[in-house]
Amino acid sequence: MRIRTKLLLFLLALVLPPLVAVSYYALRQGRLLGEELAGTAADSSRHAAAQELALMVELIGEDVNDNRQMLELSLAFLAQEAGRVLAAPAPDGATVFSSDAFDAARGLPAGLTPLAGLGVPATADAPSFSRPAGSAGIWPTDDARRLTRLLPTLATLQAKLAGNMLWAYVALPSGLLCTFPGHGRMPAGYDPRERPWYQAALHRGDAAWTILRDASTGRLTATVAAPIPGPDGKLLGVAGIDAPLETLLPESDLSRRWGEGVRALVVRNAPPSGRTEGGAGTGVEVLGSRDFLAATSGWNTPLAPVRLASPDAAALARLAAAIDGGQPEQMELSLEGDRYFAVYKPFPDAPAGLLVLVPSQAVLRQAASAEAAIRTRTQGMLTVVVSFALLAVAGAAGMAYFGARAVTRPVTSLCLAAERLAQGDLAARAPVAGRDELATLAATFNDMAPKLAERLRLKQDMLLAMEVQQNLLPKAPPVLPGLDIAGATSFCDETGGDYFDYLHLTPQGGGICDVVVGDATGHGVAAALFMATGRALLRAGRGGEPGPAALLTLANGLLWQDTMESGRFLTLYYLRLTDGGLAPDGGLTWARAGHDPALLYDPATDAFEELMGPGLPLGVLPDYAYEEQSHSGLAPGQVLAIGTDGIWEARNPAGEMYGKERFRRVLRATARGTAEAIVAAIHQDVAGFQAGAPRDDDITVVVVKALG
Repeated sequence: MRIRTKLLLFLLALVLPPLVAVSYYALRQGRLLGEELAGTAADSSRHAAAQELALMVELIGEDVNDNRQMLELSLAFLAQEAGRVLAAPAPDGATVFSSDAFDAARGLPAGLTPLAGLGVPATADAPSFSRPAGSAGIWPTDDARRLTRLLPTLATLQAKLAGNMLWAYVALPSGLLCTFPGHGRMPAGYDPRERPWYQAALHRGDAAWTILRDASTGRLTATVAAPIPGPDGKLLGVAGIDAPLETLLPESDLSRRWGEGVRALVVRNAPPSGRTEGGAGTGVEVLGSRDFLAATSGWNTPLAPVRLASPDAAALARLAAAIDGGQPEQMELSLEGDRYFAVYKPFPDAPAGLLVLVPSQAVLRQAASAEAAIRTRTQGMLTVVVSFALLAVAGAAGMAYFGARAVTRPVTSLCLAAERLAQGDLAARAPVAGRDELATLAATFNDMAPKLAERLRLKQDMLLAMEVQQNLLPKAPPVLPGLDIAGATSFCDETGGDYFDYLHLTPQGGGICDVVVGDATGHGVAAALFMATGRALLRAGRGGEPGPAALLTLANGLLWQDTMESGRFLTLYYLRLTDGGLAPDGGLTWARAGHDPALLYDPATDAFEELMGPGLPLGVLPDYAYEEQSHSGLAPGQVLAIGTDGIWEARNPAGEMYGKERFRRVLRATARGTAEAIVAAIHQDVAGFQAGAPRDDDITVVVVKALG
């Protein structure tokens, strides 16, 4: 039996029986006491909290109604003053600020004092004016100059209403809109004549309320608007005042007492055509609430009333009856899976009212006072529990102390051996004693140390192999007149099978330079050795300067002797730049050994051309004869790219391949840069495409660009 099992069973047998007995006794008595006290406390606190909440809602409802009446009186005063100034002659020299002037100034026009807290640059020094797009006539109009006389009236309303007024405005049948405080940021297509407040005022012929999203700030507002009659009874326009919805729905006042879950709603009964028979939604509609109105709706999206849905059909019916009768009501209501204590306060002169929803848990919070009584009754039981627990802990500690001495001795020896190993002593060993898990752990540690030493030696060998392979790659590109050449390889392991080289270099103009790009099967050490073999064969066969096809044919025969049993092969693209490689005198000659064709891009025509040609990979057939292909030299600006399949076969985390089409897009986008910049851009784009996905192949690309 394991040591852990022995200790566990022993300690459990010592501690659990008394703890279980005492805990059962304490829990049973505590539960009985809690049930006794909680029931009484809950009933008492529910009644007291309900009475307190009803009184608060009564007072707040009166305050909301006072604010509503004050806004309507202010609107009547504004409409009267607007009718008076519109009937008077237009003043000479009046300064009219259009909303476009605010936008052009990116804030406020010069000379105006900013007014903070409205969400947009605004001023109380003057109203702003706007007209619908396409309005004709001289600007400013006579009506605009007349309405500037409203500034003292508007300033008085702002001082009296304070936070209850966001904007006050006057709209005329011509589409002219006077807004105070003056501001810009009027959205395109805004026409006051098409706004719901304008239409509601005309339809009702008196003050009309609507819930809207403000066109400039996006805030929810309660808007009251009324028509402006002229001396002859003719309609001169519509006046309106926007009140922030949160000022009419005082959730913050209630939240300070009942928590953040409080909701304040303005509700009414839906018109008879909108009623349903029983169930969720008996015709009660929410006219205003931050929770029940869509936050994503735009300024020009009508905010239709939202049906108050609840599975409590009886409670909704009581609420609907209270709204119809204009009577206050209290009830419990379920909304969106939560239980609420609901209090309704009707408005005196409107078929609507204020509905306050407080989470039931907040109303019953006072029941928590029962904890004090429970703690008093259970203090004696807790003393007993603590005493038994202390005795059990003391006994367990003593047993653990003596048992730990036998356990920690081999653990200490193992820790010392691990510290020596961490400091580099690979000969460190831990003593093995006994047949328990600690002995098994020590034996495993002793087996691990030599394996770790072997792994370190292998790591050093891999680093040396990587250094050797990096030395086989060109240190720098050749310098040829009129050409810019660059290449780079990125291995997916320490070593790899990709390869590129520059051979037969004649530095003077009109010379020959061979560009070679190869890809050995697989990657890692085996592919690196195979690549080195192919490189050696190509460099050894340069005597007499044979053509690309002849050199590949020779290397293939020799390489096949080494690969005929292994099945490995090497794809290669051998490109020769003859007579400098530039048109019209120079040319391109190449031979393919199963490698992807080179890609020639001409920015002048935005055309791509693949330099194709037949050819099997090296090491497949011993007597295969390779063929040469040719092409005219590079014209100024043309870019020639040779890459390995690790580029277009790279995959992102979704498993999608990079592809040659994306390779072409990168080549097109960077064709005007240097060859080195093009190579770097390709490597960077592949890495970005893979987005951290594991790479399973090496990446090599060589770029030859004609300057000019």
